[in-house]
Amino acid sequence: MFNESPTEQLNTAQSPTKSKDGGYFQCGFCKRHYNRADHLIRHVRSHTREKPYICDVCDKGFARPDLLKRHAAGHAHDRDRKRKRSSSVAKQSRVSQACKACASSKLKCDEAKPCKRCRERNLHCDWQDVAQDSSPEPSQQNDEQENRLSALPVDLTATVAFSPMPTPMDDFPPANGILMTTQGPAPDQVLDPALDPVLSPGVPVNGPAQLEYGVSPTDQESGIFSVDGTFFPNFFPDSFISSLGRYNDPFDPSSLIPEFTPYGPLENPALDFSLTDGDFGLIDMYNAGSLMPRNENEQQDRFDADSGIGIGAAAYHRSSLSAWKPLQEDRAFIDHENLSVPQAIDSPEVNIADRQTLCERLSSSSRDQIFGLVLEISREANLNRIMKSFPSTELLDGLIQQFFENQSHSVDSFIHAPTFRPSAEHASILTALASAGAVRSPIPTIRKLGYALLEIVRMYMPTKYEKDNLATRDLRTSQTYALHIDIGVWSGNRRKTEIAESFSQPLITMLRRGLRFRRSVYSNIIPLAEDTDDVVERKWHEWIEQESFKRLVYHIFLHDSQTAVTLNVNPLISYADLELPLPAARSLWEAKTAGEWRQLYPAHGPVRVPSLAELLRDMSQLSMFQDRIDTQLAALVLLHGLSALINEYHRLKFISTNNSKHWHALVTNSRQQELDQALQHFRMVCSELRVPCRPEIILVCEVVSMLLHMSLEELQLFAGKEDKQEARRVYQSALEWITNADSRRAIWHAGQTIRASRQMPPGSLTGFFAIGVFYASLAFWSYGVVSRAKNTRLLGSPVSQIPSQGPTVFLDGEEVADVSKFVTLGCGLPALHGPSGTVFLSDSGSIMQVGQKALRTDISESTPPLVQSLAQLMGDLGQCVHVGS
Repeated sequence: MFNESPTEQLNTAQSPTKSKDGGYFQCGFCKRHYNRADHLIRHVRSHTREKPYICDVCDKGFARPDLLKRHAAGHAHDRDRKRKRSSSVAKQSRVSQACKACASSKLKCDEAKPCKRCRERNLHCDWQDVAQDSSPEPSQQNDEQENRLSALPVDLTATVAFSPMPTPMDDFPPANGILMTTQGPAPDQVLDPALDPVLSPGVPVNGPAQLEYGVSPTDQESGIFSVDGTFFPNFFPDSFISSLGRYNDPFDPSSLIPEFTPYGPLENPALDFSLTDGDFGLIDMYNAGSLMPRNENEQQDRFDADSGIGIGAAAYHRSSLSAWKPLQEDRAFIDHENLSVPQAIDSPEVNIADRQTLCERLSSSSRDQIFGLVLEISREANLNRIMKSFPSTELLDGLIQQFFENQSHSVDSFIHAPTFRPSAEHASILTALASAGAVRSPIPTIRKLGYALLEIVRMYMPTKYEKDNLATRDLRTSQTYALHIDIGVWSGNRRKTEIAESFSQPLITMLRRGLRFRRSVYSNIIPLAEDTDDVVERKWHEWIEQESFKRLVYHIFLHDSQTAVTLNVNPLISYADLELPLPAARSLWEAKTAGEWRQLYPAHGPVRVPSLAELLRDMSQLSMFQDRIDTQLAALVLLHGLSALINEYHRLKFISTNNSKHWHALVTNSRQQELDQALQHFRMVCSELRVPCRPEIILVCEVVSMLLHMSLEELQLFAGKEDKQEARRVYQSALEWITNADSRRAIWHAGQTIRASRQMPPGSLTGFFAIGVFYASLAFWSYGVVSRAKNTRLLGSPVSQIPSQGPTVFLDGEEVADVSKFVTLGCGLPALHGPSGTVFLSDSGSIMQVGQKALRTDISESTPPLVQSLAQLMGDLGQCVHVGS
């Protein structure tokens, strides 16, 4: 500061900035910052030991005027010197002089010297040294200050303006200095220039007075204190301090009862706002904290509780849908201890698979290959324990058989079971299949084994690709990769989900680079009547490999679309990129021999089978080619293509709202109507199929239709998926959503989702299907909570949980006339069929119980982790509304 020019110092004084420690006012001695000037002045007196307020009776000095006033009241009422304070805890007054040890430790000292604390601790009580180190008398300080002020350049000035009446905005510093307002003496008084050497003479108090001075903030002997570039002398009048506090500060006693008024001092013996050392520490801690008043935060929290903003934040953070926060103990070998299975589980009495699905069983040599792969990867694990209790051949075979048993009941089948022979396969694909079968087991130990085998496969795959780059085009290697991604994404473990999401791009890239998305690599393989058995066998195997690639590509497309919906991200595969033919009929795919395949093959000549892109152009081709294609899988793929279009619609809507300059809302509204008509056309086409759509296809159709009419991201943010700031940001959008027909259409399709889930086979409501049930329950929950907040804001109090008027509209029932009236006009009271009767959407807690019941889970150890986490999240969301209501 001493090396700067006067102009640079002036710029510094006129541009106060808040320190990162907190506070605009800085002490010139210890560089500590404060939010209020009176706290700074009081703090500096702790350095100077100055006590300018002297009692007229006993000549005792005090650092603050309120302490002097309380002391003077004791002389006036000698009988009541031990009067009690207004608080329940009596506070002792401060001593006239503290010793050096007590002053440095900021502890209470007593009048007796040596003091009691120093006697008990065998310390030297240096109270005389403290008195010698104190600053000179006020009169000497004033003389020194006058000399320093007169010696400084005129350019180094800072202005403090005093106005007769303070306003709230006066508490904040302007850009060119620090503006402070105070309530001065009576209008008929005039400040005496002799009392203040820097104040212009003859200026009345009821007009503005200019105080100009400039000093170095490092000059500690002068007693002039730095306030972030603006300087205050230590003889600054204490009567001005009360108006320097923050506006509406709940901890500022001067905001309640001022010390001085234009009519004289205000005395009220019943109220005592004197502070002790402990009180000073509390105020210092408050100044070092947030600049926002606490009562405003409390009001905001009450508003959040009334409106439902972010009330599910704790529930989301406990669930698997929240973001993964890596810990130091998270590593690849964390699950390897689960590679050993207890003898009680790995025994012939425990039947993992009821029947044999494959043409052959797993051999002991194949089990040894799996064990060798585990030993190759698990170098840091407890190998002795793994070797003693590694799963037996029967257990691994049962897990592999279980996978193919589950695949036979699934719409999406991409590994050909009739030609799969474990003895001829690599250990990596066998390990992945055993892992996929184990994670669906109701036994927790078997599930842990499945996730441990998953880590083995995940760590082995990069090594296999690097050893032989031909593996990037190999069918079995790609199927192994797809299995490990599926298991990770739907594991219900945040770490495994994130890793699987990040590993999806390489597989998609390898398939795209191998031209597996194009039609050109897929030829028409047709069995002819004159073909010999060997030729038919060869064609059959070629056809199986080609069909397996097609089904793998569409499986990855389904997985990518479902992951995009679950994680609310853009899909990696575009529907327009898939120009390969749709998969062939399921009967051809499940043919067990080449002869059966030739008999089932259509007799007429080759036909150009449409792709997904062509099916989106004309959905009627789904019924036209139902004899040639796998209709159920093609319908599911078509729905996910429409889901990608809905994803694009929501992102276009996001940039076209709020008076966008380049995009008009009319375009997005027209796009929504087109997508709604496309979904209706899809339902019409499915009704024309000879084989009715399976329940999982109907469930996905209702979920996709529901997502068209609501913003899944905004509803999750409103519920508290991230934090309350994001929840408040989308609160207005949630209120707008509840007032239009989109919300009613969304909850109607959500009700139909619950209805479809009740038709699902036992054990099949996992993965994305369970996610769909949760999203339907979230739509009910959001509708009820936002409706309650809206009624609270309009009526002043929330409505009762059970409505009392209007027809009841069952969202999980048939589409009757009352449903159309409710969706179109809002007439009616939405409800669901609960276990004990009708459950209205206004009862959010019971609604979430209905959603839990739809998952058909008791939240036990036998429940898959993802389903268990979703059910727990639904219960927590319902409970938090119940508690807050």
